[in-house]
Amino acid sequence: MPSINLLPWREEAKQQRLNEFYGFMGGAALFSCLLVYVVISIIGSQIEQQQAKNNFLVQETAILEQRISEIKDIRETKDNLKKRMDLIEKLQNARNLPTYLMDNMAKIVSPGVYLDKIERVGNTLWVSGLSESNNHLANTIRNVETSQWFSTPLLQKIKIDNDTNNAIEKLRGLSKFSMRVDINLRTEKENNDGN
Repeated sequence: MPSINLLPWREEAKQQRLNEFYGFMGGAALFSCLLVYVVISIIGSQIEQQQAKNNFLVQETAILEQRISEIKDIRETKDNLKKRMDLIEKLQNARNLPTYLMDNMAKIVSPGVYLDKIERVGNTLWVSGLSESNNHLANTIRNVETSQWFSTPLLQKIKIDNDTNNAIEKLRGLSKFSMRVDINLRTEKENNDGN
């Protein structure tokens, strides 16, 4: 007679397969959790590194902005000093200007021309005087045109003064004139080189 196994081996086999499945699922879940933890740790580490880099860049940017601000202040100070130096140089140049102008005016006035008034308005001289002849006055105007100190002479008027009370002026036939002359302003170095 054949032997019949009445033990519940199928349920035991089924239970064993179920236990293996649960073990496998638990291992997979544990491995997944471990993998997620490692990935999160790596990403967190990278975020911390990037945050540290960002903080470093923010600090360096603040330092650079402070240096830029200092450079702007230094440039403003430099510009102010340059303006002061230019003003001082202009004042220094203007200090000797009347002497140079009078010295050169004496050199360019031709014999026979007598100046009785010189007035400076800005960079323009208004000159008036007497001339023995128009040729002497023309020579003076040519001398003004070739001068380093003066330019663009413009004769305003010339007339024989018959109404004068001075007998010498009547006898000599002196003509009254007035003219405008521009001043060539230059630096002190050029002024000194020209003289």
